[in-house]
Amino acid sequence: MSISGASGGAIEGAVVVAEPLQPVARTHAPQKAVMDQHNLMFVPDVLIVMTGTAVDFPNSDQVRHQVYSFSPAKKFELALYAGSARSPIVFDKPGLVTLGCNIHDNMLGYIWVTDSPWFARTAADGRLQLHDLPPGDYNVRIWHALLNESGAQLAQHISISDNQSSTASFKLTRPLRAPTHNHGADRKWADY
Repeated sequence: MSISGASGGAIEGAVVVAEPLQPVARTHAPQKAVMDQHNLMFVPDVLIVMTGTAVDFPNSDQVRHQVYSFSPAKKFELALYAGSARSPIVFDKPGLVTLGCNIHDNMLGYIWVTDSPWFARTAADGRLQLHDLPPGDYNVRIWHALLNESGAQLAQHISISDNQSSTASFKLTRPLRAPTHNHGADRKWADY
């Protein structure tokens, strides 16, 4: 699979999820994941997890953070802390969760929660491979934090037969938006 921008360049870091159209027995147990805070940034900037995953939010910075989300898929707030947060947060509904820090407004991160076990992010060349999809029909959806469009071009139907693979290529019609935050790059530790 590949994703290219309006001018033809590769789109790195896009979320790609293959959602089965037929019910699939859940063979993957809920996982654990980590969304760290380092250099006044969420690391990774985008985390993809299956519904039911417990996510730890350690703070590897020298300053305290207060992580929160007002997203419909998961609302929560972690009181001001350093080191490890008290307990992981379980992401029990699919959807996009936008993260912020009440102390550092520049910090912005995302957790994409999906019911599908088939997901990945595109590499620097805009490509990725999803492995072990059983035969069947899928909607393949893409998302990127700087996406500047919506519509049918962000999803494709694919069919996978026994012993055959399938491909999907996405071409955006509009350029990505410019980042609105600097992920802490505009601050020095001495500022805090």
